[in-house]
Amino acid sequence: MKANVLKAFILFTSILFLAPCAFSQRAGLGGGDLAGFRDALTQDGFDVTPGAVVPWNPAAAWCANTPGVDSALYFNIEPYIQVQVPKSAQEPNQLSGQFQLNPREAVVLIGLTPPPEKYFSITPYLWSRVYPDGSRKDVTATLGDSVNVATVETIGPTPFNAPVALIFTPDRTTESRVRAALRRAGYPAAIINTVVFPASMLNLGRGETADLLAIAMRNAIWTDPAAGSDYVNNPPLSVFRVTPHDQATANSFPAPPLRVRGTGRTEMDLANKLGELGRGIIAANPGFQATDITLIPMCYEGYDLIQRGLEWCGDSRDAFYLGAGIPEYDTINRITLADGEFLMVYGPNHVATGKATYMNINVYASETAKLTLGAFDDRKFTGKGTATSYLPAGDPDADVMYAYKISRDCGGEPNCLQLVVPDGCTRLTLDDTTLLGVFTRIYLEPETMIGPAMPEMLYDRVLKFSPGP
Repeated sequence: MKANVLKAFILFTSILFLAPCAFSQRAGLGGGDLAGFRDALTQDGFDVTPGAVVPWNPAAAWCANTPGVDSALYFNIEPYIQVQVPKSAQEPNQLSGQFQLNPREAVVLIGLTPPPEKYFSITPYLWSRVYPDGSRKDVTATLGDSVNVATVETIGPTPFNAPVALIFTPDRTTESRVRAALRRAGYPAAIINTVVFPASMLNLGRGETADLLAIAMRNAIWTDPAAGSDYVNNPPLSVFRVTPHDQATANSFPAPPLRVRGTGRTEMDLANKLGELGRGIIAANPGFQATDITLIPMCYEGYDLIQRGLEWCGDSRDAFYLGAGIPEYDTINRITLADGEFLMVYGPNHVATGKATYMNINVYASETAKLTLGAFDDRKFTGKGTATSYLPAGDPDADVMYAYKISRDCGGEPNCLQLVVPDGCTRLTLDDTTLLGVFTRIYLEPETMIGPAMPEMLYDRVLKFSPGP
């Protein structure tokens, strides 16, 4: 995403809400008192400026032809949640999902975690920065680890529908004072999470050369979709920019340690089985020519993306990403589907192998729109035997492999994703010239509570089938 897209997207997210959301007035979430929290910080010499927490759906914005929204940004099919922060204590009504932060300020998020689902996370990002050549690049890269479903500090029998408070700050002293204010307002210490914006690697402050930061929440696979939709559309969360009055010297946190990826156990025992599965899929489709497409790792680590200035990855340390036909990262494959052509995506079911909590596969119109045309997740093949017919009868590995078809016309065939343009999206026509990208997201190895390690993963693959001569 280039600089003009960044400016437009900031405009789009800024005009969504020009006043604090209703939840900024809520009290009692987590046993604490929001008004008491604000009073405690005000008495301690801070400006406390409320922001908003809103659904974030660039796909809907792009389809609605929202001015300045140039793409759907390869978002997942489910909307995200965005934290919108006031521009400053002096400009309280200018809210945006991309914000600058002084070295001693904080952003504080208070409320409830989501209802039950496979995965959620709250992630700090470096949205954009000015590099030595003078260009501002939209790296959208993670600043360390997320607070996720497995690591969130809260109280209660599960991490769901639970009270939570998060302090995002570069400064130790500010963090300590905000934490004390939360405690005085009745919030238990057990629900307070500190997320460091690492000053040692950021250009903090205001102005044309300062970094833009962001905070976003991902959600995946709700137990009750209606409850999940209610949560996203009206998040029970309040956000504040906290600004000290005094001019004391910053007391910066060091860059925090990262959770370590990997267990030493790999999926490589299935490598030959993957080849066998591919041959079985080809044999099951006589009369078609098969073209092999390798999914390649993308956007593995935010710190790597930042150092190299790679743009718009939107990575997560909770994940391992694979893709093909995504032009920003794959310069080889140009995937289209003419009439009668289809794709077969196949590989290890990374949930069944124990390397992931959930996985999903999106197919995008990848050249301009970056808009999802369909998605499926591990629920479609866990226990469903989607690979069984392509492997020898009784093969014990069939249950930890999957195979799934992607087509513009499934004709009611099972285990097939039919690509469609979202309802009401008139900006895009899906035909045999539409460039497609396949994007696999593999999230949260249970044992490590972080994304799986690249060397331990067996990559999913794609076969494109075209009618033979």
